[in-house]
Amino acid sequence: MQGGDKLFEQVEKISRMILEDLKQKELIIFKADEGVVLKRILEIFTGDMKAEDDLDREVENIMKQYQNEIDKGRMDYRKMFSMIKNKLVKERGIVL
Repeated sequence: MQGGDKLFEQVEKISRMILEDLKQKELIIFKADEGVVLKRILEIFTGDMKAEDDLDREVENIMKQYQNEIDKGRMDYRKMFSMIKNKLVKERGIVL
C-alpha cells in the first residue's frame, strides 16, 4: 500500500512539526518521553482520518439508494454526497 505509506509519512512529518512548534514556543511540558507524545499525536491524526474514511464509505452506501436518480441526471452526486455527509456529521457531533 504505497499510497498509504506516503500519506503516513506526511502525517508523521506534520505531527513532528506540530510537536517542534509546541516545544519552541514552550507551550508544552513533557510528562512522558517525546517519542510517546509523538506516537499519541500520530494515533489521534490517523484515528480521525480513519473515522472520516469510514463516514465517507457510509455515505457512499447511502448514495447507492439514489444511483438511479443520479444516473438520470436528476441529482448531482457531489452535492448529494456533501449534504448527506454534513447531516451525519451534525447528527453525530463529529468534528472534521
